[in-house]
Amino acid sequence: MALAFLEHTPPERLSIREVARAAGVSHQAPYVHFGGKRGFLAAVAGVGLEAAAQRAGAAVEVAGPDPDARIHALVDAYHGFATQQPNLHDLAFGPLVAKADHPDLQRAAAHYWRVLQGVVEANQPAGVRPGEVLNRCSACWGLIHGLGRLSSMGQIPQIVPGDLHTLMHAGIETLLRGWNA
Repeated sequence: MALAFLEHTPPERLSIREVARAAGVSHQAPYVHFGGKRGFLAAVAGVGLEAAAQRAGAAVEVAGPDPDARIHALVDAYHGFATQQPNLHDLAFGPLVAKADHPDLQRAAAHYWRVLQGVVEANQPAGVRPGEVLNRCSACWGLIHGLGRLSSMGQIPQIVPGDLHTLMHAGIETLLRGWNA
């Protein structure tokens, strides 16, 4: 129910009272069950992020065995999440909640990370140490997420050629070239 509200309502304006009314429960029920608004929002973020992680994993699988195709499929899935569900994306990765606020959000974030780690690992040349792979996962995540956040806040200068989709894929291509140099 709360996910439906997030389609049109920014997370900071989401009314638990309205969500409870629409769900047919008392306005206190979400507070009692989740221990407060932050716990409620983190649980909602967890459900939404888990769905996004599942879509990303499915997109990677559909891309087939080619590591380059798989990482670009992951970029497309993340781009879709960030642009088609911006309020949910902001809730999952914004300042209103933290992973520690609900175990479902922790699990969903870990799931998404495992999808990312799998495609990054598959794009590494032989001999790259596990710690370096994790560093490269962070760089990949930072690039994709950072561009998405900058774009959503209108912070990419208009003189930069290309839309968000193009910038994300160009950034990934730059990482891939560097990893394989």
